[in-house]
Amino acid sequence: MIASPVPPSRNALRVRFITCVVVVAASFGAITTRLVWLQLVRGSQYRYLSENNRIRLERFPAPRGMIFDRNGQVLADVQAQFDAVAIPVEIPPARRSAVCAELSRTLLLPLEEVTQRLEGPGPPVWKSRLLKRQIGREEMAQLEAHRLELPGVLVLPSPVRTYPCGTLMGPALGHVGEVSPRELALPAYAEYEAGDYLGRGGLEWAWEGRVRGEAGGEQVEVDVQGRRLRVLVERPPRPGYSLVLAIDWRLQEAAERALGNETGAVVALDVRTGDVLALASMPGFDPNLFAGSVTPEAWAALSTDPRKPLQNRAIQGLYPPGSTFKIAMALAGLEQGLITARSRVTCAGELRFGGRAYRCWKGSGHGSVDLMEAMAQSCDVYFYQLGIALGIDAIQAGASQLGLGAPTGIDLPGERSGLLPSKAWKRAVRKQPWYPGETLSAAIGQGYVLATPLQLAVMAAAVANPNGARMLPRLVTRIEDAEGRALEEIPPKEVGRLPFLGTQLALVRQALRQVVASPWGTGRDAEIVGYPVAGKTGTSQVVGMRSEAGPEEWMPWEKRDHALFVCYAPENDPRIAVAVVVEHGGHGGTTAAPVARAVIQAYRALRASPPEGAVAAQGVSR
Repeated sequence: MIASPVPPSRNALRVRFITCVVVVAASFGAITTRLVWLQLVRGSQYRYLSENNRIRLERFPAPRGMIFDRNGQVLADVQAQFDAVAIPVEIPPARRSAVCAELSRTLLLPLEEVTQRLEGPGPPVWKSRLLKRQIGREEMAQLEAHRLELPGVLVLPSPVRTYPCGTLMGPALGHVGEVSPRELALPAYAEYEAGDYLGRGGLEWAWEGRVRGEAGGEQVEVDVQGRRLRVLVERPPRPGYSLVLAIDWRLQEAAERALGNETGAVVALDVRTGDVLALASMPGFDPNLFAGSVTPEAWAALSTDPRKPLQNRAIQGLYPPGSTFKIAMALAGLEQGLITARSRVTCAGELRFGGRAYRCWKGSGHGSVDLMEAMAQSCDVYFYQLGIALGIDAIQAGASQLGLGAPTGIDLPGERSGLLPSKAWKRAVRKQPWYPGETLSAAIGQGYVLATPLQLAVMAAAVANPNGARMLPRLVTRIEDAEGRALEEIPPKEVGRLPFLGTQLALVRQALRQVVASPWGTGRDAEIVGYPVAGKTGTSQVVGMRSEAGPEEWMPWEKRDHALFVCYAPENDPRIAVAVVVEHGGHGGTTAAPVARAVIQAYRALRASPPEGAVAAQGVSR
């Protein structure tokens, strides 16, 4: 007899039921979670991947606009190059190791670097990642030949910045560099993508918005192997706008050649328009070093060089103006009625004031001198006494009329303002009162007084300008499109008028001519036969030098005087103003004046024989 099965107990049924419910609920929960993950969290990516099985977006960066000098000479150009890039999501995981190995072999890159570029932090995996810039023809041919073995690897065009004139104008032009990850995270760089270039310093930075252009691209249909089938949508990149400068590259070259191996700066301005004809800073650098990717060795050499080749000394170098400041002193004294053409001072080689001796550069003294003689021979005692009569606040007010103590407004980044001290400035900054003896140092362009070479050139140009107009230094004169059509003309701009009387300016101009023309003038080395030069020498002391003993040539180079010279020519019809600073160069009359003479001689020769095809100067479109 077969026993009938025992029915499960009520508790057992309840356990089975609950187990089934839990399993079903867990299954539905897992499915729901996966759906949320796929459709909501990763939906956009997988939608892109689905689309990308058929369509690929290829981005083409825009070529930067060109930079020309006033005569049409190319100073900054673009050259077509090609980059190797990869789209990580298009490389099947099972083949990634083989692809990385092949890329390492073809591009001559370490395997670890290739793997890091593909799998490390960077753009989203469905966007292209840079593997190697500016690949050669052989590398390009190898990548094309192995296209089937290298899915997701592309060769894309990449316009590269080039500078045909090499080191010429390097600090003024600036250079380009790759946008950094930190910058890409900022709203200001929203239009940039990893691998894009942007201006770093100089004109490249100041005019980035105009010369950059707009990237283009293509929407391409591809097969499952990533091979291009057809272009669906194409938007060509818009090249950046070109800049036409006031600079004459031949005069720029003459200025840099005149400085030679010295450290310093030369600025040449058109007296009437403010056009910057030359803006030299030495030593300079070759911006081509940065056009692709600067090597660590090259960067270390530039960044650690004690002569600071990356600095644009013309607008960023701060120097005591020395006796060139006596131009401002003379005009302030005449304006205040404290001196006239006939006012005389006796120089015995020093002036006793406040219990100490303030020495003249000529230990034996200059004897009795008037303004004309004091300027020509650069008598310190004359200007010590004038400084006492004026006081520091009047000196500051007069010098500021000449453009000192404030940025000139040139269209370059990083311009420094210099310094014209006053009683209020010292109380606010130094938390100290102004001491009367400090006025004597300021009166000869020492102490706290600081100026850039560009400011000194602006001062010289304003004094030379027949109308006493102070002009804005103009570096860019025109903006053009890629076809050479003018889009915008940038006219000369007057920023102020000298408040001095015509007779006062005439007297100072006459004195400046005597600095160069008279037998006892300190600027005789700047004289050019048939092209009269008017100017002022300066020799500014380096901090701590007075404590050194012995001749200057025995001193370390970094403790020697700076040599300065400012001038304009021709004196009877001023056209060009020049400022020269030679760091630790000694005396302005023997070191800086010959540099200025060479620049003016080059300018004179260029005016006599304008270049053939000087299309930019004539306003003809290229």
